[in-house]
Amino acid sequence: MNWKIKVCRARCLSFRYRATSLRVSRGAIPRNGTGHRALQLAVALSFATLLGALADDLKSANALYDAGKFAEAVAAYEKIEPKTAHVFFNLGNALFRQEKYGLAILNYERARQLAPRDPDILANLRFAQQRLGIDEPTTYRRFVQDAVASRTTAEWSRYELVALWVAVLAIAGSIWLPRARTGMILVAVVAGLTTAVTAGALMARERAAPSAIVAAGRTEARFAPAAEATVHFQLPEGAKVSIREERGAWTFVERADGPQGWVKSDAIERIGISTAN
Repeated sequence: MNWKIKVCRARCLSFRYRATSLRVSRGAIPRNGTGHRALQLAVALSFATLLGALADDLKSANALYDAGKFAEAVAAYEKIEPKTAHVFFNLGNALFRQEKYGLAILNYERARQLAPRDPDILANLRFAQQRLGIDEPTTYRRFVQDAVASRTTAEWSRYELVALWVAVLAIAGSIWLPRARTGMILVAVVAGLTTAVTAGALMARERAAPSAIVAAGRTEARFAPAAEATVHFQLPEGAKVSIREERGAWTFVERADGPQGWVKSDAIERIGISTAN
């Protein structure tokens, strides 16, 4: 079967695969005394050993993928810790090859959390969604969510810090440089607005409801957390939902366009991963 399938819309999208390896930094250790040098050397060697092991694990998993042993590749990728965006990306690819499209989308979404603007991740995510016929509605709320998700928490924090310092320096400049006061005030206003926007983005990320992907095929969302409750709507495999409440074996979710319902908890998988980003 030829997997180089292209789906054409505004431009052609092809299934992409990344064979990547981790890079080990070999910087010099500063001289801060014998004890400190020994400690730094031990830490550096331990870190290099860890990265070397991770690189070997990733190469082994990639070799299984290239050999067409996709089930074994999935198992190998899942064992790699900590998982980078590249690991989640290739895990999604291996699951896609097994036609487990919902789980593939789950891992592409996890990869996107770590690398939100990576073109390969975004292309394969769209390709998998197209394979399942998923077309998320374009709403204002979805637009805002996508804009906030286009940067990691660390990136928004850096933007906020830079904008805040620019605002402070511009205000100081308007006081100490009277001739440039008008320009400095304009810079301070723009920087202040940027600070407010970045702070809002950080707050939105902090308060955002956790998201999940329907991984167990088509799932029924009901009006109540009970098997005999009336079905409210259907959720296709790969659909993205927001989690509003969890109650035992049931989870109350919200679809992108607003409808809410109860689904069995084992039918969905949370996207969220533990990361410092």
